Amino acid sequence: MLGSGNVAGHLAIMLDKIGDVVQVYSPTLSHAAQLADKLNNATPIDNPRDVVNDADFYIIAVKDDAIGELARKIEVDNGIWAHTSGSISMSVFEGVKKNYGVFYLLQTFNKRDDVDFSNLPILIEANNTEIENSLFNLAVKLSDNVRLTSSDDRAVIHRAAVFACNFSNYMWCIADDILKTRGFDLTIFESLLTTTLKNAMSSSPDNSQTGPARRGDRHVMQKHESLLNKDQAEVYKLLSNQIFERFNSSKNEPNK
Repeated sequence: MLGSGNVAGHLAIMLDKIGDVVQVYSPTLSHAAQLADKLNNATPIDNPRDVVNDADFYIIAVKDDAIGELARKIEVDNGIWAHTSGSISMSVFEGVKKNYGVFYLLQTFNKRDDVDFSNLPILIEANNTEIENSLFNLAVKLSDNVRLTSSDDRAVIHRAAVFACNFSNYMWCIADDILKTRGFDLTIFESLLTTTLKNAMSSSPDNSQTGPARRGDRHVMQKHESLLNKDQAEVYKLLSNQIFERFNSSKNEPNK
């Protein structure tokens, strides 16, 4: 496992249950050691030259802009090399490694919370059919939801995921900030948020959209804006205009 962050941590623990993670690499040895201590027989290392040359898989789970550089630093060219990025093409390995691909986990990870891998989407791509089959067979030992996906398709999925996950979570941050001004917190929205997700999955986000912008209720939107701080009002206005334009026949902006 080449990396010791959120993705590497969860993936290494799962892989160690079905096989043998022999090494954990991080440029910071203490970080590698923290993850290695959670595994059965893994050795922590901080020097790319110390990577073993007889592993079956070399999984790179580091920041996107560090993948290519790390692959070049490690002179080993045995086994199958794969990165876990949603946005980086597998061509990052081209001319550097012989057998390579992508092992992308479509999930948000942090070190605090456990992740259920049983139906977690794992998107696989490889530079030839044999390597594709090997990565696929490894993935199905972790999840029942494994798919073969091209770099172009994965990039589309990753862009959409930023909206669906990262941006929506930031909206929750803003909501939490607003609630705390009156002594509430986001837990008051648990039923609301779970119902919103359920409706979007069972019907569609278009069919499930509600709220003042969906109705074109300018009076309510203007009142909300007046009660928000400058940054919150800017986000509110942008999203309200987008929602209004999507769901109303008139293209006039609802609030100027």
